[in-house]
Amino acid sequence: MKYDRQEKIKQLLIDRKQISCLEICDMFAVSIETVRRDLASLEKEGVIKRVYGGAVLMDNSSAPNPIKPWNTRIVMNNLEKVNMAKQMLNYIHDGMTIALDSGTTVLEVARLLNQRKNLSIITNDIHITAELSRSTDHKIYLIGGSVKKDDRITTGFLANEFLKNFSRIDAAILTADGFENGIGDFNVDMAALKTIMIEKSDKVYAVIDHTKFSIPTLYKVGSMKDLDLVITGMCAPKEAVAALRQAGVEVVQVPC
Repeated sequence: MKYDRQEKIKQLLIDRKQISCLEICDMFAVSIETVRRDLASLEKEGVIKRVYGGAVLMDNSSAPNPIKPWNTRIVMNNLEKVNMAKQMLNYIHDGMTIALDSGTTVLEVARLLNQRKNLSIITNDIHITAELSRSTDHKIYLIGGSVKKDDRITTGFLANEFLKNFSRIDAAILTADGFENGIGDFNVDMAALKTIMIEKSDKVYAVIDHTKFSIPTLYKVGSMKDLDLVITGMCAPKEAVAALRQAGVEVVQVPC
């Protein structure tokens, strides 16, 4: 209950940038002392900053970000990414509606989707949209929003509202900037979009290369309990794989 409330407070701040203690009290029917403890916990995570009477979202513009440019990432750990994509294809069936996260690993998944029929695909990644348009006849929905030119993705308030129009998604296929007991992201807008993908989807699948388990991120998108499947490399830390399986997540490992 406490964790769920804090995650909802975090999402409210991602959407609205600021919130008052009294608003949180009314929304969740909790005392002001409980709200203050929740905000103190979120402040320790580095997600928010407490101010008089409430909290504001931390500006992540100065946060360290080890994620390399797209043109560099596309060739990194390529064998592992291709192997993960081949395994993910086993979980994608004809006629499904799927949401595809942005990123080079999910692009490898997209390159195999010509082996499936009658998919409806929702994505905010322009690279993935171009690949699917070129190689498949699937119905493709490119999420509208503010364009992040370096990565060629769309994010922001309009992207979130676009995604909310879908009543149900069979499966979301996500990646991560980092993984510590759940999916993490360096970008607040991508974190918000991934959170909605999780909420809308019956199943949540993640393709995470082994290097991501060592990267701490500013924004936590979802916990291990939100995941149904994680596909990663044999090189992934054994303790991380064990923790996932203990949480009831199916884990498939591929050669790195």
